[in-house]
Amino acid sequence: MSVTAIVGAQWGDEGKGRIVDYLAQNADLVIRFQGGDNAGHTVINSYGKFALHIIPSGIFNPDTICLVGAGTVVNFNTMKEELEGVRASGLSGDNLRIDKRAHLIMPYHCLLDGAEEQKKDAKWAIGTTKRGIGPVYADKAARIGIRAADIFDPDRLRVRLEMLIPRKNRELEFYDIPAIDIDEMMDLCASWKEEFGDKIIDSLPLVRDAVLSDKTVILEGQLGIMRDLDWGIYPYVTSSNPTAGGTCAGAGISPRRINNIYGIVKSYSTSVGGGPFPVELFDEDGEKLRSIGMEFGATTGRPRRCGWFDAVAASFSCWINGFTSIAVTKLDVLDTFERIKICKAYRVGDEIIDYVPEISLQDIAEPIYEEWEGWQCDTTGVRSWDDLPEKAKAYLERIEELTGAPIGIVSVGPRREQLLVRD
Repeated sequence: MSVTAIVGAQWGDEGKGRIVDYLAQNADLVIRFQGGDNAGHTVINSYGKFALHIIPSGIFNPDTICLVGAGTVVNFNTMKEELEGVRASGLSGDNLRIDKRAHLIMPYHCLLDGAEEQKKDAKWAIGTTKRGIGPVYADKAARIGIRAADIFDPDRLRVRLEMLIPRKNRELEFYDIPAIDIDEMMDLCASWKEEFGDKIIDSLPLVRDAVLSDKTVILEGQLGIMRDLDWGIYPYVTSSNPTAGGTCAGAGISPRRINNIYGIVKSYSTSVGGGPFPVELFDEDGEKLRSIGMEFGATTGRPRRCGWFDAVAASFSCWINGFTSIAVTKLDVLDTFERIKICKAYRVGDEIIDYVPEISLQDIAEPIYEEWEGWQCDTTGVRSWDDLPEKAKAYLERIEELTGAPIGIVSVGPRREQLLVRD
């Protein structure tokens, strides 16, 4: 039995999709366990370059069943566009499944998301992608959401919409947005049933049988722990739990069944959206990281905030998630730097701390750095740990030491073959 969770150990955008794409070459089942289409996983392989937002990154192995799990929220319009892109590459996409329990992102969720964000003062803007994620999870928690299973029963769906739509229209009216028509929503759901009805399943038998028959299962997360609803930089967070603990609820697997927990980190730090980011650089080094790393959001195209590796955040992530191993991506981005820094602690007032504090203190936290010599040579052609420059290995070993988990994978470029797997 092998169940491996892939989770983000920073602020998101760590490169989880490419790790899942690599591991899925030998996987039987990949489960996306939380989130929606508000963050993209960039995958580059022999089929081309793809930005996947809701379809699991294992979709490129036709022998791997790819499940969008119960903990997710699904915009079927986005899924249709992504599936068309996959099919255009020569794949059928017939290995895609959606759990009946997944909640659906309706048009009013996106409208409300954008309107609410626009009303906020700039200081308190979350930086939402306006994809409706917060509002749909709010409906889920309030027990008034629409789930994938509901589109199979038009009578039940209409009753639920008749209870829900008047409430949503009052909220839309507050923002001077035209009302939503129930019949239009019914027609939309009917089109989704026509498009995806044969892929919507009760995933429990599928997942249970895969685990009990010793199949290889990968649990794919979205975003990272610093955007976690409970442990992240609240309120600048997503509305679900992209942590190892969240895998169990979202995928329907007991924590006792999980064998490996991979934390994915970049060799430096990036963040998209609002909130504190103690290691953010506003100098030439920050701009150089952004330029070389092509740090622009896969969903919005927004430039990412860049900084040195934050070992305080990575250690915090390792403790919460319980990493058995970490994967370090984009090592090659640092190839030309003469000096490289690692944040090993924060200064908060007169106190020096080695943990991530509550957000009110993160706003005033100052990074304490240690400095390392850069290796200043090209690593993109390296294919084994032993062939890495000694200074690069020393830098990575320090990340291991400060994070508290061994490095299992290192990437030195965006392509699938540019991953070094370390014994």
